[in-house]
Amino acid sequence: MRFTPQKINNDTTYTQTPQFTNTCRGTNPQNFTRNRKMPPQKLIQTLLNKKGTTTSTDLRRYHKITNTKPISKPGYLKQREKLNPKAIQDLTNYHNTNFYNPQNPTDEKDIQTLKNYLILAGDGSSINIPTTKETLKKYGNNSKPQTKTQAALGLHCLYDVLNKIILSTSINRNRFNEIIQLQKHIEKISPIINHRKTILTLDRAYPSLTIFAPYLLTNQKFIVRLKKADFLAERETMQTNDQWLTIPLTKARMAHYKGTPLYDLLKQMQQLTLRIVNISLEGDEMVSVATNLSELEFSSQEISQLYGLRWGVEQAFDMLKNQLQIENFTGTKPILLEQDVFSCVYLCNLAQDMIFDAQQKYDAQQKSMKHKMVINRAFAVGVLKDDFLGALVESDFVRREGLFLGMVEALVGVVLPVRPGRHFPRVRRRLASKFSNTRKRCF
Repeated sequence: MRFTPQKINNDTTYTQTPQFTNTCRGTNPQNFTRNRKMPPQKLIQTLLNKKGTTTSTDLRRYHKITNTKPISKPGYLKQREKLNPKAIQDLTNYHNTNFYNPQNPTDEKDIQTLKNYLILAGDGSSINIPTTKETLKKYGNNSKPQTKTQAALGLHCLYDVLNKIILSTSINRNRFNEIIQLQKHIEKISPIINHRKTILTLDRAYPSLTIFAPYLLTNQKFIVRLKKADFLAERETMQTNDQWLTIPLTKARMAHYKGTPLYDLLKQMQQLTLRIVNISLEGDEMVSVATNLSELEFSSQEISQLYGLRWGVEQAFDMLKNQLQIENFTGTKPILLEQDVFSCVYLCNLAQDMIFDAQQKYDAQQKSMKHKMVINRAFAVGVLKDDFLGALVESDFVRREGLFLGMVEALVGVVLPVRPGRHFPRVRRRLASKFSNTRKRCF
């Protein structure tokens, strides 16, 4: 099981270590040196329990659940401004490391792979934030010309689509280089995932020599969707829908990288050898993907299925934005915004731990259904927000374990059918009603 009091207790124990406290202090070693009402451990608890109501209401709910002395709103926010957001990021990394490096060998079976590969997907998204001079200066805006100014930050994630875990996250200016952020994520996740083999799936924003050349040399497996103009001359020579092509590294193709270390590497390589596979998406749209996976490992059909798994990262952003309400912030200061973002990412992984255990319990019942049934994600987030803090602060271990199991059991009874081929056109305009009848809030 992934969602157990023992595993959550490991996270709690980590937050009490000197190493974690030092990270919380950030650049000021004097932060959190005195015994205040709100040490960093309790601040993080308030972040996990935040429901997007007024700060005073959220605090009242927290003190009622934990039975602790109240703190004023100004006092609370003053303590929040001392908390380094990187500490919450480190807590997420610690949680993920424990999952991929299980102390109990029997937990190894919970790690989902495909032919011994973890399937990863990278993507970025804009997150609307409160518009102030400070946020506009630090993160930029997401506004179209001649429209109201809207500040936004750029969020980039590397996601494990089979285990539904956000492995790494970065906060950037709204318009940022996604390829650079992807490379940073790839460099730091190896110890987190216990150096397991991976296949990286990427959309049209990523095909470039920056991706292909280093990954071919290091044998990092990838599947990248190509734009219509990418390697067009070479693709027009294809005799089948699945073929290895030699891509010459001409001066025109390398010119953009002149003066960089990559340019020297490209000159040495002289050419790329890529497997190009034409696959069909929904609506009979034909697209091309480039990969370095051999036909012996994955057939054309399996390549198509692998690329389809990339949609998981889009669902992760949907969960962050709609179920966890990542854009519902505590305040306007950048440090508060980043704390809220990283705490949402940690909660997203906890919710997926709950859903995984509940799905296993439901599948074990072997009910005969017309469609595959899956756990309702929105309901899972609502249960997590309602019950998690109470279970976390419960001192009696037996009762605490019962509370955690009760949260999982609650999810088993709320499932939704997966209807193959069912999709709806994307709506780019703002909905007429502020409160949708089909996308109810989960808290």
